[in-house]
Amino acid sequence: MSVFIAELRRRNVFNVIAGYAVIGWLVMQLAVVLESALHLPTWFDTIATILVIIGFPIAVLLAWVFQFTPKGLVRTSKNPTLSKAVNSKNTITVFTLTGLISAGLITLMWMHLGKNTLADANTETSQQTSQSSNAPLQSLATQSIAVLPFNDFSQSNDQSYFGHGISEELLNLLSRIKGLRVVSRTSSFAFVGKDSTVSEIAKALKVAHVLEGSIRKSGNTIRITAQLINAQTDEHVWSETYDRPLSAQNLFAVQDEIASKITQQLKGKLTVVPLKDSDKTLSLEAYELYLQGRESQKLRSPESLAVAVEKFTKVIDLDPNFAPAYSGLSETYLLMEGYAGLDKQTSQEKATPLVVRALELAPNSAEVLSSAAYLAKDKNTAASIKQAQHYANLAIEANHNYANAYFLLGGILWEQLKLQEAIEQYKKARLLDPLSSSILSNLARIYLSLDDKVNAKIIGDDLVRLHPTQPFGYSVLADIAFKNGDYSESHRMLQNAYALNQQSTSIKRNLARLYNLVGLYQHALWYNDSPTSQVWHGIYTNNLAVVSKQLPNVKDMTDVAWFLYYLRDYEKTNQIVNAYIEAYKFLDRPIESAASADYIIALAHTRQALGVNNEQLLSMLKKYLRDKPLKQVNNVNELKQRVLFNTLMGNRQQSYAMLERMISLGYVMTFIDPIFDDVRNVSEFQNQLDAMQALRDTYQAQINTQLANPNPLWVVPPAKI
Repeated sequence: MSVFIAELRRRNVFNVIAGYAVIGWLVMQLAVVLESALHLPTWFDTIATILVIIGFPIAVLLAWVFQFTPKGLVRTSKNPTLSKAVNSKNTITVFTLTGLISAGLITLMWMHLGKNTLADANTETSQQTSQSSNAPLQSLATQSIAVLPFNDFSQSNDQSYFGHGISEELLNLLSRIKGLRVVSRTSSFAFVGKDSTVSEIAKALKVAHVLEGSIRKSGNTIRITAQLINAQTDEHVWSETYDRPLSAQNLFAVQDEIASKITQQLKGKLTVVPLKDSDKTLSLEAYELYLQGRESQKLRSPESLAVAVEKFTKVIDLDPNFAPAYSGLSETYLLMEGYAGLDKQTSQEKATPLVVRALELAPNSAEVLSSAAYLAKDKNTAASIKQAQHYANLAIEANHNYANAYFLLGGILWEQLKLQEAIEQYKKARLLDPLSSSILSNLARIYLSLDDKVNAKIIGDDLVRLHPTQPFGYSVLADIAFKNGDYSESHRMLQNAYALNQQSTSIKRNLARLYNLVGLYQHALWYNDSPTSQVWHGIYTNNLAVVSKQLPNVKDMTDVAWFLYYLRDYEKTNQIVNAYIEAYKFLDRPIESAASADYIIALAHTRQALGVNNEQLLSMLKKYLRDKPLKQVNNVNELKQRVLFNTLMGNRQQSYAMLERMISLGYVMTFIDPIFDDVRNVSEFQNQLDAMQALRDTYQAQINTQLANPNPLWVVPPAKI
């Protein structure tokens, strides 16, 4: 053995091993530093370590076989003092030991990687298991944070909007940190005025850290206190107080510093993406008005939206280059259609130049890009929907934490009937904003469109529990009851929703639909006297004078097409519906939704009446309404479509069977569709019609009883209309 060790020394193998160990260690340390500094993939340092291990036996063997000399790298001569057999034995020993050591190092590395892989797999499995029981809200990531609204400690206690604004700006800044999940404002601000602990808030929002703080304005100075809390241990990880002269520039500087401190405190590879100048304003007055405008916009009432318009307009006057003000004002106008009765054309005309200007000022802002997506989606043409999807994807690229971008993308995919893809985007939005009523209600409605009443009901109940003063949960539960054929319960839920927002066009429209369905036509008109509603009233009551007077005032061409169809003006109906179907390319793909099927059925009857070739439409409908046992048909829309289709095809007995099925499940329908013209005088059809009329009378009586003994908060029509 001593001879072998002496030979190792002669060949400088020990020196090479020592040198290689030092260099290898430095290489591995450098790999870790470079991975963090340059944001390289997480496998970079692992690959470096593996290469160092692989290089070890190569270095040892090269040291045994070769040596450096003034003449370069030459083969090491055999030791002349040793016999040929001993030299051969030493060489074999070196190769064997090197192989064994290499095998040991590789085994240790493999075991280490396998352990980490198993841990990752276990984590992924637990995430999947958790997600399967509590779908999109589970997240095991420690790199997550919620920013609570900063408390107002000012002497006058009238600066809550300012504290909220500072928190929201911090939230927006933190959301630009790559690698950090940041819960959106809607959810993190939902605990204002509630006696909830930090751990309770963190559990509800699925975050590992909470940032809270306070502001105190006094004259021309401001004090901002911020503290980062580990939600699991309730430990204050970091806190600091900033006293500054009051200016917009100082406020942004403090926000940047807080974000930087948080980045330093949280473990992991986090990078702050700085705000662009167009996202800031140096005018303190403009900044305060902007915060007030955003606060008013979120209340979604006609009065608050009018205030938001006033505030954002003043901000633009003070700082014409402040992009968020244009974005905020454009979205306010678009919201006013649904919440303040502004007509669609006017809202879009007002929003369009604002979005254009915002894009000029801040083309890479997630907020601005989302506003552009919102406007394009609202225009609702085939071209604008594609444009909306493009803007929404750009917004997500600009800020992976911007829940509104995922929410918009979900709605855009829904418009294209890509329902499962839409659900995935809504789930992503919900992960970032788990308490948002808008996200929850849209997710519930898309489940309903897939006839998944169980998940829709869970979310509807959550909405009522989480947001009892908002109409969304009651609206969802009303839709579920309607689909279950429980019209009196649907009416009760709609009245609860209407009591909370009497300006909502969708709630008024659904109330009018329900009243028309049960024959309370005057009630429908009392809640919604728009031109569209008045035309419906004229059609249901066969008052053609009203229809002729109001039809020119209807702006939505989809409604116009339906009205012309019910009036048997097939030539004009064919033109409009053909244009609509061409715009959305409905005939280029299978029928995928109830709304699409309704249009195709109407167009098929229209073409039949005009003597136009109808084979493609009928083939599409047969594939969509494929044969299945009658007892398996439980959806009200599907039953109505099968009644209409079988009547269209002359399959009267199947139509009567479907009508009987509808009645047994408690569903009612009107019979204003021209498809029924050929069977109105048939005795069997009349028998079905009488049976359904009796069911309608029952619902009408139940609803009248509810209106005679209303909830004190309801807004109901007078006894005699």
